[in-house]
Amino acid sequence: MRTFLDSTVTDDERDAALAATFAHYLAAGVTGAVDMGLDSADLSALERALAAGDGTLPLRIAGHWLVNRTASTADNVAQVHEAAELSRRVPGPWLRVTGIKILVDGVIDSCTAAMKEPYANGSHPEPIWDLESLAPVVAAADAAGLQVAMHAIGDQASDIALSALEHAIEVNGPRDRRHRIEHLETVTEANVARLAGLGVVASMQPVHADPAIADNWRAMLGDHRADRGFPWPEFTTAGATLAFGSDAPTAPYPPLPNMYVATTRRSACDPALAPNLPDYALPLAEAMAHATRDAAYSCRWEGVTGRLVAGHAADFVVLDSDPFTVGADALLTAKVRTTVSAGREYHAG
Repeated sequence: MRTFLDSTVTDDERDAALAATFAHYLAAGVTGAVDMGLDSADLSALERALAAGDGTLPLRIAGHWLVNRTASTADNVAQVHEAAELSRRVPGPWLRVTGIKILVDGVIDSCTAAMKEPYANGSHPEPIWDLESLAPVVAAADAAGLQVAMHAIGDQASDIALSALEHAIEVNGPRDRRHRIEHLETVTEANVARLAGLGVVASMQPVHADPAIADNWRAMLGDHRADRGFPWPEFTTAGATLAFGSDAPTAPYPPLPNMYVATTRRSACDPALAPNLPDYALPLAEAMAHATRDAAYSCRWEGVTGRLVAGHAADFVVLDSDPFTVGADALLTAKVRTTVSAGREYHAG
């Protein structure tokens, strides 16, 4: 959840934007969020909201401190140390600085994702972080007990990210880890297996596979790579944890249309469009589990939320129709009647 407000915005304006964000998320049926690019202004706003709520928020937030690449390894690692200090200051349970976020590459639509082979137009860009610069940062974060989240869309980017994680494991030794790679849109079959073997969470967003935005994506690749886009079932078959999210505000935040794409590979914008690689569609119950149980696991919340079981928080949503009975099309028309977060009711309509 990001507001993208610049430094000229006042604290009052930022706080009002955050309150509006909470309201919209709750109305859509969201009870937890991951902020994948925390900076000091964002964190201050969240801490003010936490204080105003007497130590609670309307929904749980796990934050990742954004680490930007500089020309100095020491400066890069210093950002990790800052994140470690913040994680001790903001340990949860409602708001937690849980790790760092690194943008290893860009995106396919602008030909800035790092690919093993050139794009259809002949361009072949370098990653934002190469392995030499990335490895010491990931190792430092891993040693500090931080969760590392890496944006890696291109097949070369995920290769670099996994190699950096392997380096961290070699340097720091065995321990319980919960690192994650974001997007993984063109990951190779070999790296799906590597990811599963390392226990890395595959964090993916069904909305990005919507056929309404697929034409340019496919055209930029222009070859066989477009035929393995967003291969969700491959991760679970390999034994990896697959966590679904929205990627808001880059993409729409409502979860129900996101689940529609996940279980049909059809467009939530225009359902008449042909499905995008329908063999990669998931059963509805499995898609829902990736967006709840597995999303909670990805945040180390598996003992708190993500399932309706005794001892867990009462986090759930009541809809006005049942997509398991009516069918997946109901995900596009169902209304959220009530969102319950930690037992507190938020009425959506």
